Amino acid sequence: MKKSSADKTEAATPTAQQEIARLAAAMVAGKLSERGDPALFRGADAELVSMVNQMLDSLVSPLRLAAGSIDEIAHGRIPPFVIDDYQGEYNDIKRNLNTLLATLYGMHNETQDLIGNISAGRLQTRGNDWDYQGIWRELIGGVNGTLDAVLNPISEASTVLGRLANYDLGARMQGRYHGEHAVIKKAMNATAESLHSAVSQVAETVDLVSTVGKRISQGSQMVANGAAEQERQLTETTTTVTHLAEYAQKSAQSTAEARTNAQRSAAAITTAKAEMERMLEAMKEIRASADGTAGIIQQIDTIAKETDLLSATASTKATVVRSSASGFGVVAQEIRKLSERCEEAGSRLKSFQQRVNFSAKTAGDGIDHLISEYEELIHDLKNVATNSSLLGVNAAISAAHVEGAGNDFELLTDEIRQLARRSADAAKQTETLVRSSISMSRKGEEISFEIDRHLAGAVAGAQQIDALTDEIARATNEQASGLEQISRSITQINDVTSQNAATALESTDAAKNLDLQVKKLTKMVSTFRLQ
Repeated sequence: MKKSSADKTEAATPTAQQEIARLAAAMVAGKLSERGDPALFRGADAELVSMVNQMLDSLVSPLRLAAGSIDEIAHGRIPPFVIDDYQGEYNDIKRNLNTLLATLYGMHNETQDLIGNISAGRLQTRGNDWDYQGIWRELIGGVNGTLDAVLNPISEASTVLGRLANYDLGARMQGRYHGEHAVIKKAMNATAESLHSAVSQVAETVDLVSTVGKRISQGSQMVANGAAEQERQLTETTTTVTHLAEYAQKSAQSTAEARTNAQRSAAAITTAKAEMERMLEAMKEIRASADGTAGIIQQIDTIAKETDLLSATASTKATVVRSSASGFGVVAQEIRKLSERCEEAGSRLKSFQQRVNFSAKTAGDGIDHLISEYEELIHDLKNVATNSSLLGVNAAISAAHVEGAGNDFELLTDEIRQLARRSADAAKQTETLVRSSISMSRKGEEISFEIDRHLAGAVAGAQQIDALTDEIARATNEQASGLEQISRSITQINDVTSQNAATALESTDAAKNLDLQVKKLTKMVSTFRLQ
């Protein structure tokens, strides 16, 4: 029996149950894109298919999101966090996926940080494993352990190298390592041991070289000190020789000056001797003049005695010649004049005495004797003047009492006149002798000044000669001292030269030893490859 077209249409259209079964089978088969067609159904079936499609969309969307994220992670890319809103367990999937992404982001940052620090040489940097759990913590801990296993021998080797660089040759790697790390430790310790051995030998050789160098240095210092001492001694010797030359030149100059002064002194003494002879001649002339003056003084003394006698006679006759008062007044006048002249002569002799006293300081004993005689003359003349004055006064007094005895008294007056003339002549002679004595005294004074000047020159020359003699003596002493110092300096220079020679021999031996040590050091250093 044939089916109708309606039956065929019903047979070709699945039921809602069949459609849902098909979607379920596709879901189980992993065909998450299959969806039902609500247009094939009506009513509740269409709504049911639509609901199934919605359920599949809600289920497949987070799965696809998770699958996409996992695919990105699988290809080494970390996708962004999920920000869409989900409900229920879908939100748990979102949260868990975001947690996974956060963990991956943290792991990536920790890895980049470790790589950056290790690349920058900060080998002690380690990953932060306390923020993670499970395999993630184990992963970071494993990385840290791997870094420790790799970097610990490197770090210890770096420490050992640092200590070696700071001249600590006892530094060694002490850690327990395996494989290549043990090879690194062995090579490092062998290198340090070889370096320690080589440096020990170098230190020993350096000690020997230092000892020899010290000996050479001490020898050089001794030689330098000896050379300085020689220079100082030579300088002192040169200075002393220069001083000796100066003293010798001064001595020659002083000797020449002393010779010149001696010649001047001899000439001055010769001149003084000639002037002294002139002085003696002048003294003889003064003595002769004094003798003449003494004779005149005797004449004056005689005149004075005769005047005294006439005065006594006049006194006797005065008693009888009272009438000749006028004539006796003339006599009194004459007597007064005589007295004034005698007084004038006494004043002139007094002035002469003062001048002679000035000359007596240089004229000697002859002038002193002359002065003494002139003082006696002055005294006698004053007595004559005094007596004559008294006589004149008495005569004037007597003239008042006597009148008329002019003839007898005239004779007496004539005798007195004669005595007055004799006194005047004696005074003239005395004046002449006094002028001669004054002239000779002046001449003697000039001669005395000349003698004094020449003698002063002779004394000055003698003093200069004495000073030059002292200077010559000092120069001679300085020369002797300088020669003695030169002798000592030469002796010291000889000693220093001998010491320098001995030191030079020691320095030569030390230099030979130093050369041997340097060769040994060179041979040892040549074992190192510097390139």
